[in-house]
Amino acid sequence: MVRSKRWLTATGAILLAAALGGGTGCLGTVYKNLTKERAGNVKLLFINNTQYRASFCYGSWDAWDRTPGEATLQTLRLEAFTAGTPATVPCRRNAAVGTQDFYDRAVALKLDENTNFDLDAFDTTVHFSAAAVDSDTAALPTEGSAAGLEKLLGVDYSCEDTLIFTFNEDPAEPGGFRIDFQVILDKPLGE
Repeated sequence: MVRSKRWLTATGAILLAAALGGGTGCLGTVYKNLTKERAGNVKLLFINNTQYRASFCYGSWDAWDRTPGEATLQTLRLEAFTAGTPATVPCRRNAAVGTQDFYDRAVALKLDENTNFDLDAFDTTVHFSAAAVDSDTAALPTEGSAAGLEKLLGVDYSCEDTLIFTFNEDPAEPGGFRIDFQVILDKPLGE
């Protein structure tokens, strides 16, 4: 009887550890995101493969910090068929281009009130515009939009990595555009 209980306890512990640390499901994702070290920065690179100007907000934040915590918010207008200069932001648990959660956190922290802030590029989506660069609609979605995209520390990237977000036209997507993601690892995710 004692041996049976020990076996069940050991089996349960192994299964729990596998679910949390090595699992690929929700618990594994949460565990990896919560336990990955946050030190240093990440670089974000944007590539616009479309024939339109892309206008968007991006940055890093910690979705688990409900105080509401710190966040880095930047806006960018990226002309057609160009790549931006890599932006360096603090390494946090979440890196986002748009997304409702990132937008809400930025508003809660009043980051949208900063000087030189591009309000037209601040949204939950990436805007694509064919309007003249100096027009009032230069950053508005005159041609369509792409849904925002969020990536997680410990799951999709590590600190010091380079995160690459590429904008592409895609008529199959609701707004006619999509964001693709790649990462250049500074070191393997498991380290």
